[in-house]
Amino acid sequence: MMERQKIGREKKMKIGIIYGSMLGSTQSMSQKIADIFGKTEHEVNVSNVQNVQPKIMLDYDVILLGCSTWGDGVLQDDFISFEENMKEVDLSGKKAAVFGPGDSTYARFCEAVDILDEKLIKCGAEIIHESLKIDGDVESQMDKVKDWTEGVMKKL
Repeated sequence: MMERQKIGREKKMKIGIIYGSMLGSTQSMSQKIADIFGKTEHEVNVSNVQNVQPKIMLDYDVILLGCSTWGDGVLQDDFISFEENMKEVDLSGKKAAVFGPGDSTYARFCEAVDILDEKLIKCGAEIIHESLKIDGDVESQMDKVKDWTEGVMKKL
C-alpha cells in the first residue's frame, strides 16, 4: 500500500508582524503582508511596536519586523527601545524576516532594516528571506510587498 503524501499542505504557524510607522508607509506594508497571510491557514497578528514588548515575539513561529529609517540611518523613535530590549529574548527556533521603506537619496538607505536583521540573528532567529527595502512611495510598489510576502511564505 502506498503512503499518501501531503502535497501543498502547510503547517499552521503563528505569524507576528510588528511594525513602527510614523507616516503610515510601514503600516500599509504590514497590512498588505497580513492580508496575504490571512488568505492562508496561518494565524496572523499585527502589532504596532508602541503597544508591545520584545517578549511577545516568543508567542510566534514567524516574526516579521517592519521599520522605516530616519536621519542618518537610525531606527524610527518608536522602535529604539524595542530593539534595545530584544537582547533579553532568546529567539532560537524562530523564523524571521524584516521589511521597511526608505529613501535612497540618503547614504544609509534602509539601515533600520539592516539593524533589525542583525539583531534578530544575534537573538538566535533564523532569517528565512532577504529583507524587503522599498525606495520612496510605498503605495505604488505594493506588488513588491506581495512578491516578498509570497517568497517568505515559500520558506515556511
